[in-house]
Amino acid sequence: MVTNLLSSLGMPRKNLVRSDSLPYHVTARANNREAFFLDLPRLWELLGTQCLFLNTVYKVEFHAVVLMPNHIHMILTVPEFDLGLVMNDFMRSISRRSNLKTGRTGHVFGGPYFWSLVQSSRYFSHVLKYVYRNPVRANLCEKVEDYPYSTLRGLVGAAHLPVPIHYTRSELELFLPAFEGQQQLLWLNTPFSTEVEEQIKKGLRRKLFEPKKGTDYL
Repeated sequence: MVTNLLSSLGMPRKNLVRSDSLPYHVTARANNREAFFLDLPRLWELLGTQCLFLNTVYKVEFHAVVLMPNHIHMILTVPEFDLGLVMNDFMRSISRRSNLKTGRTGHVFGGPYFWSLVQSSRYFSHVLKYVYRNPVRANLCEKVEDYPYSTLRGLVGAAHLPVPIHYTRSELELFLPAFEGQQQLLWLNTPFSTEVEEQIKKGLRRKLFEPKKGTDYL
């Protein structure tokens, strides 16, 4: 359930809507919006290790993770801890270990992470599809299942899955009647309409992800 508004560890950013049951869409960008200095294969391995640590120590439930050349998308639920605590640990650890591997110092991420709370399983399916289609929109692959730095590739059995992926019963009923007959992959590979994609993009900029009033695209 959603509890009171809490500041994220006193950081000077918008108050965090705390939920122990609803998923967040979270994104973090590389410094100056440039490409990450650590090459993607090693960064993906590092990302998987850190996500597994968060799953084990903070009980974070990951629903999707996609690493892009200059940013990270994650959909996750934090049932026991504050998202601010989890993400501070995540970003600090990724930065420290990435700098150790590259011999660099300084920031890896360009500022704070961004989040949006997803309030229904219907919205969840749209956000999930939006995240998994990100590499296709960026012309990094032709099909969602071909992108190597995505948990989807592990879910379809094409690669090692670096972190456990978790879905609630309602999410499973909506999203994963599953990869049987490739129906789900067909759905993921079918582009959104321009109107729907723009609405999702705008919705993810809000603290509570929801359609704009007066529209029914979602």
